[in-house]
Amino acid sequence: MTQSLIIDPNEVRRPGHVTFPDVPVNQYTFDRDTEIARYGEKGMVQMLHDMIVVRTFESMLDSIKKTGQWEGVEYNHRGPAHLGIGQESAYVGQSFVLTPDDFIFGSHRSHGEILAKCYSAMHQMDEGQLEGIMKGFLGGETLSYAEKIDYKDTKDLTENFILFGALAEIFARKSGFNRGLGGSMHTFFLPFGSYPNNAIVGGSAPIANGAALFKRINRKPGIVVSNVGDAALACGPVWEAMNFASMDQFRSLWREEDGGNPPILFNFFNNFYGMGGQTFGETMGYEILARVGAALNPEAMHAERVDGINPLAVADATTRKKKILEEGRGPVLMDTITYRFSGHSPSDASSYRTKEEVELWEQVDCIKEYSTLLIDNGLTTQGEIDGYAASLTDKLVKVLKLAIDDEATPRVADGYIDTVMFSNEKVEAFDDATPEIDLEDNPRVKALAKKVRSSVDASGKPVSKMRMYQFRDGLFEAMLHRFKTDPTMAAWGEENRDWGGAFAVYRGLTEALPYRRLFNSPIAEASIVGAGVGYAMAGGRAVVELMYC
Repeated sequence: MTQSLIIDPNEVRRPGHVTFPDVPVNQYTFDRDTEIARYGEKGMVQMLHDMIVVRTFESMLDSIKKTGQWEGVEYNHRGPAHLGIGQESAYVGQSFVLTPDDFIFGSHRSHGEILAKCYSAMHQMDEGQLEGIMKGFLGGETLSYAEKIDYKDTKDLTENFILFGALAEIFARKSGFNRGLGGSMHTFFLPFGSYPNNAIVGGSAPIANGAALFKRINRKPGIVVSNVGDAALACGPVWEAMNFASMDQFRSLWREEDGGNPPILFNFFNNFYGMGGQTFGETMGYEILARVGAALNPEAMHAERVDGINPLAVADATTRKKKILEEGRGPVLMDTITYRFSGHSPSDASSYRTKEEVELWEQVDCIKEYSTLLIDNGLTTQGEIDGYAASLTDKLVKVLKLAIDDEATPRVADGYIDTVMFSNEKVEAFDDATPEIDLEDNPRVKALAKKVRSSVDASGKPVSKMRMYQFRDGLFEAMLHRFKTDPTMAAWGEENRDWGGAFAVYRGLTEALPYRRLFNSPIAEASIVGAGVGYAMAGGRAVVELMYC
């Protein structure tokens, strides 16, 4: 079956010019009535509270790493702590308008993203939902620790659960969100839509792309956000992922009812630095990061630079971009400008930037600016803000003491990882939907029925290679079986469709499967494999093809 796209020489040789759409830059303007209508007065104040949670949590880690104590509680944390102090508004503004069905994938600097996403989910869920999640997670073990910390109601208990689960994980404790095996750079909590982060710079982009592909192929709700830093834009896997998500075929060859491009938002927390290399004026040439969207598709990825110092600006942009993605018109690129006051890590002396520059950004500290906005608009007072910060500190002191108690909160036993490396389970199908496949009069199936499944015939004579059942045939039948039983099963890679793969394993599947279950991808191995990982993480079964690799 040949593709239905005709490349007309008369069209591609026609003279003309390439034009690009305008890319908005910091276009948000505050309107009190509009924002109150969106979030309510309580919601606007809640954004500030969530920002204070992130700032206090990371300041605690910073103090522990630098001085060995926080608020009089001593602890020697030997693990990493890549902090984003100063970036709280960007984290909270994004997550505040995401739902638990929306997934985020982050980087090595993602404590704030995790907390913001978990708090956002907590705000949106009722008490019954929260209780069910906490009781069901790790058999209620993490919850049992959260209950040891004072709380007033279910929401307050959920705060204990989030703060303790994250901190215990960072400190490699068995009661942490991931049994202490993820640590600072890999913490996640799936029930709230916080998916694993990645210490490989830019590594989350292709994985997030796979999760978005899962949502598109299997018609699941929500979008997926890839959160990486501005320096990650130099990494090949990031470009591969953006190109993969931009493929024309999602709208030119896939059926309209299959929904268009994967719903992925490539968000860059642009703090203008890698570790010490300055992306603005030194290691990059884009001047404004959002400009690069024009390289990927005619819509320039709906790219936009957003003032990440204002959480309302980030929330507004995220809401608008989410609508684009839900309509299948993605992917989307956001250049969210922000700034980290903290170094790359606590040992970083920031020798690569001037004291004057840091002081300029401290003058527009997102928490100070947003606090002033709320106070000036009569939505809170400085006394209320200080009171919340003090109560949060009291809670975190209790969380910290419990999380570092070696007797109460031990680490996993040696060899524990061996018990969780594999599930040792067999899953026939990851969804109960009806698999879409058409095997009527399939030429490959008919041909295989006539092949000899032995090296010799009945008389003992060798069977010719043309008549013999081959290794590729076995692979084909195994995949065909799974395509028939598991509706989530999808395959993509280099020359899968039409060509049938480099070794003809897929021959015959083009006639049997819609594009959303079998399609060609760019020659981009990092994106092909990364998408397979993300697809599986999100709950699907994928087979990816790397041609001759």
